[in-house]
Amino acid sequence: MFRSVPSALDADGNAGNDLTRYTDDESRQQRWGSIIDKIEVNFAESVNEDERPMVQFQKATASSTTDDYFSALSAPGMASHFQPAARFGRSCSTFSRRKLTEWIQLQKMNTSRDISDRKKYFERSVRILHSLVLKMIIAIVKAGKTEMVVAVHPDIITSENIMVHHSAEDGETAHFIQSESMDGSSLDGLATKYCAMKALGMVAYELLMMGDGHPVSFFLPSVPSDIGGTHLQLSICGIGECIGAEAHERNQADAKAPRTAVDKTQGRITNVMLNSGVPYPLCRFVVDLLGEDCSDGLLLRSDNSFASFSDILSDLKQMINNPEAFIHLSVRDQWRLAFGNKMHGRESEKKMIMDAASRTTGTTSNDALFEALSLLLPQNKRQIVMVSGKPGSGKSRLVMEAKTDLENKGWIFLSCKFDRIVHAEPLSVMASAFDEFLEQCLGSSRQPQISTNLKTLMLPNDVSILTTHVPCLVKYLDGPPGPVAGVEVSKEEMHQLFHQLLHVLSVAGQPIAFFADDLQWADAASIDLFVALSEASEPVLSRTHCDTHTKSKIMLIGSYRDDEVHSDHLLADTLRQLKSRNSSFEVTDIAVRGFSLETLNQIVSESLCLPLRRTKFLTEIILQKTDGIVIHIIELIGRLTMDRILCHSFVKGWEWDSEVIEGYPISDSVAELFVFKLNKLPLYALRALQICSIFGTQIEQRVISFVQDFDGEQSVDIIAGLKDALALGLIEMTDTTNVFKFAHDIIAQAAFDLISDDERSVLLRKLASALIRNASAANEIDRIIFVAVDLVNRIKNDVVTDPEERVLYACMNEKAGKKALAVPDFSSAVKYSESGLAFLDVCHWNTHHELTMSLHQTSVAALYSCPHGNRELLKERIEAVFRRSKTLDEEFKTRHVWIRVLSTTSLEEAIEACHALLERLEEPIDLSKYSSSHLYSELVRAKDLFSEKRQQFSMMSPMADLNKRNAMKIMSSLIIYYHQQSSNFAGLVSSRMVETTIKYGYCEESVFAVASFAATIVRVLGDIDEGSSWARMALSLLTRFRHNVNALLPAVYAAVYGLVLILTEPIQATLSPLLRGCSLAFDYGSIQFAVGNAEYLNNASGHDILTLLSTFPVNVLLGEIDVLAHKCAQHCQLPAVERVFAPLHHVLRDLKGLDQQALAPLGYVYDTSVLQDSAYGKKDLHNLDTQLMIHIAHAFMLGDMKKVQSLAEMFEDLITKKHFVFNCVIIEFYAGLAACQFARETLEKGWEDKAEQVRESMEKMCSHSKWNFENKYLLIRAECHYTKGNINAAAECYESSIISARNHKLVHEEAVACELAGNFFREQGDKSKSHTMFGGAHKAYMNWGAVKKAKTLPQA
Repeated sequence: MFRSVPSALDADGNAGNDLTRYTDDESRQQRWGSIIDKIEVNFAESVNEDERPMVQFQKATASSTTDDYFSALSAPGMASHFQPAARFGRSCSTFSRRKLTEWIQLQKMNTSRDISDRKKYFERSVRILHSLVLKMIIAIVKAGKTEMVVAVHPDIITSENIMVHHSAEDGETAHFIQSESMDGSSLDGLATKYCAMKALGMVAYELLMMGDGHPVSFFLPSVPSDIGGTHLQLSICGIGECIGAEAHERNQADAKAPRTAVDKTQGRITNVMLNSGVPYPLCRFVVDLLGEDCSDGLLLRSDNSFASFSDILSDLKQMINNPEAFIHLSVRDQWRLAFGNKMHGRESEKKMIMDAASRTTGTTSNDALFEALSLLLPQNKRQIVMVSGKPGSGKSRLVMEAKTDLENKGWIFLSCKFDRIVHAEPLSVMASAFDEFLEQCLGSSRQPQISTNLKTLMLPNDVSILTTHVPCLVKYLDGPPGPVAGVEVSKEEMHQLFHQLLHVLSVAGQPIAFFADDLQWADAASIDLFVALSEASEPVLSRTHCDTHTKSKIMLIGSYRDDEVHSDHLLADTLRQLKSRNSSFEVTDIAVRGFSLETLNQIVSESLCLPLRRTKFLTEIILQKTDGIVIHIIELIGRLTMDRILCHSFVKGWEWDSEVIEGYPISDSVAELFVFKLNKLPLYALRALQICSIFGTQIEQRVISFVQDFDGEQSVDIIAGLKDALALGLIEMTDTTNVFKFAHDIIAQAAFDLISDDERSVLLRKLASALIRNASAANEIDRIIFVAVDLVNRIKNDVVTDPEERVLYACMNEKAGKKALAVPDFSSAVKYSESGLAFLDVCHWNTHHELTMSLHQTSVAALYSCPHGNRELLKERIEAVFRRSKTLDEEFKTRHVWIRVLSTTSLEEAIEACHALLERLEEPIDLSKYSSSHLYSELVRAKDLFSEKRQQFSMMSPMADLNKRNAMKIMSSLIIYYHQQSSNFAGLVSSRMVETTIKYGYCEESVFAVASFAATIVRVLGDIDEGSSWARMALSLLTRFRHNVNALLPAVYAAVYGLVLILTEPIQATLSPLLRGCSLAFDYGSIQFAVGNAEYLNNASGHDILTLLSTFPVNVLLGEIDVLAHKCAQHCQLPAVERVFAPLHHVLRDLKGLDQQALAPLGYVYDTSVLQDSAYGKKDLHNLDTQLMIHIAHAFMLGDMKKVQSLAEMFEDLITKKHFVFNCVIIEFYAGLAACQFARETLEKGWEDKAEQVRESMEKMCSHSKWNFENKYLLIRAECHYTKGNINAAAECYESSIISARNHKLVHEEAVACELAGNFFREQGDKSKSHTMFGGAHKAYMNWGAVKKAKTLPQA
């Protein structure tokens, strides 16, 4: 044991020279030391065993006196001098301090030989050293960079000059007793730095050795004593130049010298410390401080020696943060390379995901009041996070890290992964995310709640449809699902069903994150569903206002390889469209790049359990060879360990030769990195992996069982091979789904690349044959049809020469095409049908007519429905069906598709084709004999006739005649086309459909027929009461088609609520069904009516919706218009956006006082006057009335009465007979108000008469719906009284109109009434009343959101 002589201190803790006084102090301490120690031990033994602290009496310093000790023992506050400290390293509860040498001896006495005690001692020692270094250095700025330089003289860095302070707040920290600062000229000297490091090394050595063993000086080479220096053998003076020269030489040779992570020889200091039980990392730390094991530490510093105090602090900080790895080398499996579970260098990217999550839930604040008020604010944009990067860069790992945080916050997390080889059933990859989550919930508390939600939130038929894609749903039902065979489901309907399933899974309104990995390989149907999960049915206005608390919170996360997604990629186009909708969606792009040198060094350091400074050069080599890509890094280091270039010692840790690693060859291809590993596998294991790679990145165990005998007696044992690969971590196996997955898709690609091109076709054919044969024998061919067809279609066509085999493959594709069309996945359906046709020979129409016809029909239906379908190929397939059809039934579906194709370019040709097909169906409609008067008479006759038989509808049977059902489909299309032409022939066709229903029974189209007939009775005949009765009949018939009600609702609700009941029911009561119909027209449109119903809805109810929406704030209206406009654009309905939504968008922005900007789908600000002139020139009342309604109301609010007059005259010029449509009523209302003003200004009788006509019309409308029209009638009546000079009557009617509008929630019409009343009272000289009325108008306009208009009022 050794002890250095301590420096003397005075009473204030400063250095003193009175050596005699120091001796007296020490003698007193020796006399009382044993007594004090005994007190401490006795106190410690008296406390509870679980909290056994040692009470440490604060010993006097060198300047204390005997009286100080007695006074401490006898003072009333004596207890405060006893400092409880942990017996084996626990914190003190109060303040204490000791010299380092005394602290060492006390800890030595109290530390047992138990390993845990010694580990805690070393950890405490490291913390003391860390605090000491902080006292030794200061930061200075030099050449724009911050550097750590020595702030104290190296001569005072001794254990005798260090005091250990202990406090509950800071723990144990070191301080210098004597402080001698360096002068400014030597702060940055290398000599000072290295001398200070060596002095620190000596202190660390003594601390870690607990004062045992020889002092450091014993191991250092002898140095001439005339150089000077008190403790360090070499003084600073006289060697600065030598050190500078030595450092320069090191810098010059730095890159050339081979570097290793450990010293090549065991030095004496290292051996002594290891033999004393000091962990090797601490031995290495001391040696690196001294400069080299057994060197002078100055002139002969090694490459591994510390070069800066920043490195010293870094080493100590790593030891403090992770002592098991960086002090004790006791991490589990630390001799194996593992990157662990910690995420490095992705903190900012992870934060971007979490920020998007916060925006999704609106929980960016912890303030409960803010949370409540946020519900009243505009809804947040829907969040989509897209993570991009190179293969193996850590995209998935980043999202999985965010998953943990999200789930801790109560989120539900669903995920799926796409495959390079697309063979799965359409939408099955997306559906697998739901299926896996539901499997995990079985047996948990979620299961009963999900079961309840399925019953309450979804229709039984919808659940049955979903069970075909998500089989696990069956386990949540009380009984087996209902049959779904033959049920036609549209793409939009399927999207809506999956969106509803998300609501079902959200047990208590939990937010949901849906992660789709490797979207660069996703098919079009899956990408459409991915986007639809966020937007389906979310923009419904009634939910925005009435169901805010239960509105779903869904965040989509996608990842893709940016080097595979070019500008013309489907995913790139989808992302561009989403970003253009910046008012609805917020897309957060996260680019994951290779690790930086700093981050990668941190990873390597933690993986090797070596300090950052020692792994830096190795990291530089790795970064140069891998570009910082994670998968490259892991595989490279793995190969280095396999080749023993990077090897592990249980004492020293990891070792390597940098020169060898620098010259180590590595391919630019990631897959080639794995080829090396795969080639070392046994042949049967490699073959098993190759077979699995043919199926993609994952394969079900049942599929493996079907192909086990693919090569007869020569077949390898696939399962045995996979088990070997499983042990090596090349593949993984899920417990719940019995699926083998490659650990990374790059491994699958590497295995696939090892199959030669010539061998690939042969292997594919053998696997396809075995799969089809064995699956058919097990009666499971339908379950694996897409897997089998994928194998078949990848076989080169010229390889299959057997005619029967080619027909078999064509049949397989025909089945797959039909299943894809039923999903629906139109792109896949086209691919399968065309692949099937490719396997048939030139005589296929004669030899396999039914198979060939079925493939053509599937191709026609899919090509037409596919947004980017090949129109030339579509026409070719349609013509082939027409030429080869043997019966009308065989060609009917194709004929109907052809009609819809024609309607996109020429309504006249489509109408002509409808009539021609109706003749072939023996249901001709001859319209040539009907003039306008005859048409009106025929409709009156039909109304009277059918009214008598209306009660028969409740007793009708379903329509059995197939030709009649087909004729009803064609007539439904004909109604839509005539309606688009604003032709009253639509009403005649609807009456013919009602007549057919009465004669032959009902079908789905009967509901649409009755609704259209009800609208005709109102619009053309003006019989609102009778039309209302037929409208309710249509709603009653809907209940007979619960299985397909969502496909029927759009067109039925458009006619019933948009054209009929809006005239009789409260306007707000019609809003919800109209909006539901509008949403369902896009979300549930059937394949047959997807585009047609959307167009009908826009033309019929879309106009009225705009009027209805005006009862809501302008901000909400603008958001809803944006959503609806994008829905139209998605269905190729840009003309509807131009004529319906763009004008209202323009007007609302103007009323609010916003600058005009384009409605996003259009990309330009449309000149509404051009639209009006175009519609007027074509005499197109159908499209003009909406625009006139919007602009006449706008002009009136802005006080432009001349424009009101002009627009009213334009409308009257087109109207030959009054139409009872809500839009027309509104136009007439504002025209009447303008007429009153013109009558007062011009005193012309004609204006007064026109106003009186409008008053009578409003009175009649009021008799049908007091709620909707009373305020309008009272206001026009007030204006008429004002015009005639009936002042008292006018004042009374103004006030009554205002009250009626307010009571009926018509805020904008309340504002108009207040403004007109203000003008009236101002003209009468009643300033007080006028002021009140203008104030009411200002308030109402502001509540509505018409800020610009409110500012124009006299009150404003």
